[in-house]
Parts: sequence; structure tokens; C-alpha cells
Amino acid sequence: MNERLSVAIPCRVDEPGLRATLESLRVACGHSALLPGLVAELVICINGVTPETRCVPLMTVRDFCARYQVPLEERWVEPETLRTKGRNGERENGRTGERERGEIEAFPDSSLSVVPFPRCTVLLTERRGKPPAWNTLWQWAKSDLVLFVDADVRVDSEAVYHLWARLQREPHLQLVAAREVPVLQDGGTMWSRMGAIPYRFNFGNAGGRLLMLRKEALTEGMPEDLLLEDAWLTVAVGRSRVAKEMQAQVCFLPPATGCDYFAERVRTEGGKLQIRRLHKGLLAAGPIAQYQWAEFWREIRLPEYPLVCLALVVRLVARLWARLSLTRKNFYALYRPFPSTKGWESSLR
Repeated sequence: MNERLSVAIPCRVDEPGLRATLESLRVACGHSALLPGLVAELVICINGVTPETRCVPLMTVRDFCARYQVPLEERWVEPETLRTKGRNGERENGRTGERERGEIEAFPDSSLSVVPFPRCTVLLTERRGKPPAWNTLWQWAKSDLVLFVDADVRVDSEAVYHLWARLQREPHLQLVAAREVPVLQDGGTMWSRMGAIPYRFNFGNAGGRLLMLRKEALTEGMPEDLLLEDAWLTVAVGRSRVAKEMQAQVCFLPPATGCDYFAERVRTEGGKLQIRRLHKGLLAAGPIAQYQWAEFWREIRLPEYPLVCLALVVRLVARLWARLSLTRKNFYALYRPFPSTKGWESSLR
């Protein structure tokens, strides 16, 4: 197969950690075992930005592309239509949907550069939220394979290769997700240690922080009010066509405060309820995750039992909180960012 790969990053306008994410991706996408020329483009959608906004992620991308001599294009994406305006504001494409293939070849080839990205496109949109940004990237990407990467993670140097190799070995798979590895700063807080425990186990669902997807797997994008994009992808693509590659690792910071931990639990419980209520047809083939409780309790260390018991109590309270909130709000109102998951700089000192 002569498949090529688009690397896609949905990014909030206030994301502070994009620089290190790009550097880790540069190394991972430059793995010596990947086919030369496999990576076709890097596409970043910065959401929630306005022309008057000071956009740190955009400045980060400009610096990255200047440092590694990657051709860069910036485009404003209008809501609903995906019409785009160029860097100076003039209209460049009045079409809706996918961009014209002829535009791709306008970029000079930098495949001989030390960086594996021949070109980079930044899509700027005033719309907020990860699902709209994800959909914009999914429609924009020109390749058969798309690597989706969260903007606040660190990608292991072997991860992209292992995801790609798994798809080559098992062509029936449509989506392969990486193993998500929580990083505990200075041993972590009680809340981050509690949040890290489930990530030691493989429940069979796809994590959304780093995944490789065949573009043919979806006929259209995801619903734009989703709380749990990864859970929806698992059942929308089909569990039999989804796998987790444990050798591919991506690192992230779990919530380190009680407020962030509880908010994440509320979003998770609300997200599961959202799928059961609004997308229950996707669950006909089985649940999102398969919990091996016997193995879980066998592998838990004795000092961790109080944390697990507390986590179960918080989970129950969060489920009740989500149900109560949904009597007055819509689903996406349960979403909010978690500031304590953005503290990579302090953990790297």
C-alpha cells in the first residue's frame, strides 16, 4: 500500500505546551523504520482564536517551522462551511468540504530537511471545542492515514512507528491507539496518583491522546458536542476494527488537584450517559470498554486500596452530579479544561 500520513493536532488557543509536543512528534515521525516520505503534512487547528487574540500556539508553530525550515501556511476557517481565508485575509477558496488537491502541490518540497514534515498548515477558527477542531482536521487532511495527537502530550520516539506498523500488519484494523502513560510530577498528588491507576490496564477502548486512523473508517465527522471523543470513536469505528498498541506510548499529566479530578470524572460520567442516550445504536455490538475486574483487583497493590475505594466514591458522586446538571444544562456544558494537566514546564525543570 502506498498510504501516506497526515499528522493532525487540535489545539486550544491558550495551550501552553505545544512546543514540546511538536518536538516529540518531530523525533517520532522521523523514526528510521518509517518509509521515506510517509508523512505528507502537519496540520494544526487552533480553536477559540480571534483576530485580536494573542495566540501563543500560533507563535510556537511559526518558531518551529522557521527553525526547521518547514513551509508554513496559515488559514482562517469559517464556521460551518470550512471556507478559508489566507494569511492576509483574502479569500483563497470558496468551496466547501475538502480542499482542492491542486493546492497541495503548491508547497515546496522540504523532504530532505532534518524535520519529517514537508509542509505545515495552521487552521484558525473562532469556534471552541475539541470536536469541531477534530472535524476540521479530519476534513482537511489529504492522506489515507491520519495521526491525531493532543496538543498537551509527549509522544514517545517509537510510538508513531509502532502505530503505523500495527496497521500494516493487520489491514482489517481501522484505528490503532497508543498506550497512555500518566506522568506523576515529584511522585504526584493523591489525586494524580488516583487518576493514574486505571491506565495500568488495557480495557480495550481507544485512548484519544494519540491514535492513527484510516480516513475511510468514518463517512463523516464526529458530533460536535461530544464529551468523550475517544469513546465515541471506539464504537463508531467498531470495536472489532479498533486496537490499542501497547508498545506505542504517549505521556500526559493526569489532574493533580481535587477540583480538576472531580471535573474530569463529571465529564466522563456525563460523556458515557451522552453516548447511551444519543448514540445508543452504536452500542449494539457491545460496550465501549471491557472491564476485567478480577485482574484489576489482583494487580492493585495493598497501599493503593484506599485510593481505589475513594475513586469509586468520587465516581458515584460525579455520576449523580452529571445527571443532576443535565436536567438544567446541555451535555457540552459539563466540559471545562483542567489547568493542572498543563504543568509540564515545572515537571521538566
